[in-house]
Amino acid sequence: MKKTILLSGVLMLLFACGKSDKTKNEAEIQNQELLSLIKADTNVNKKEFKKLVFRNLDNIEDSDELNLPLLSKVASNLKIKYSNIKIDETSSINYDDKTAFFVLTIVEHNKKKRQSVNYENFGNYFQRKYLFVDRESGGIIAEEFDDNLGYYHNEDIRFSKSHILKNLIYLNENTPAVGFYTEASANSRIVLYSEKKFTLITLADNEIRKVLYEYPICLTNGDSNGSGTYQIETLETGMSLGDDKTNGLFDLIVTKNFSYEEALEDSSAYEMEENKELKTKKESEKLKFNGREYAFHRDDRHRFLE
Repeated sequence: MKKTILLSGVLMLLFACGKSDKTKNEAEIQNQELLSLIKADTNVNKKEFKKLVFRNLDNIEDSDELNLPLLSKVASNLKIKYSNIKIDETSSINYDDKTAFFVLTIVEHNKKKRQSVNYENFGNYFQRKYLFVDRESGGIIAEEFDDNLGYYHNEDIRFSKSHILKNLIYLNENTPAVGFYTEASANSRIVLYSEKKFTLITLADNEIRKVLYEYPICLTNGDSNGSGTYQIETLETGMSLGDDKTNGLFDLIVTKNFSYEEALEDSSAYEMEENKELKTKKESEKLKFNGREYAFHRDDRHRFLE
């Protein structure tokens, strides 16, 4: 009888230990699964941080976001007619969970410009405006006109749509910036001029801050006789974030590629046969944040053209 009781006690003890080990193992498995979920969630919420802004102009991806219902609310809050917004020259991107950024082109019809004592009708005037807005209500958080990009439709220099880059650019771990570029070009067959200017904008304390303004990322200069003879010098750049910071923001590394092409008609043979010459040169530049902006000196020197 005692042996039976003793054996039963041993079996119960072993069962209890086995159950305890099983419970412990299940708890460990649950803890590991929870830890994996936390890690996975952290990875999902972690912002993608890229050093490369764009390798070259062909590498740039434009944002295809344009929330038209939100744009309608924005127009109402700006107290302007929706029809006065040039949709094909308007861009936008989501800045964060609550905020969107727009570059608007607004048309002012038959605007008159003062010349001495008289007012002359220059036709339609196109204004460029930057906006941070509430993504739900379209309420205006910050707004600013850019007078440098305003133009009349019949002027010699015209500006393209401002193209917003597809991805935000993180200037440090916590500072996103919207990058966009705008092309200025001459309406001429003789003067060969075009320039793409790159701007970085952030939102700080409900204010627009242009931390980089109109940096030339592509520049073409030259001339042509309109019949096949021309000289063209072109600058194309790439841009990335450096490893070092100045005043809290990463330095910007710009690679510059200059090229020169010359084509001349073979006038002695009176034919359109062309003699072409191509030259190239590479340079680089580092832009540092001075606490207010990435300061730079505009360099208009030609590397090949005289």
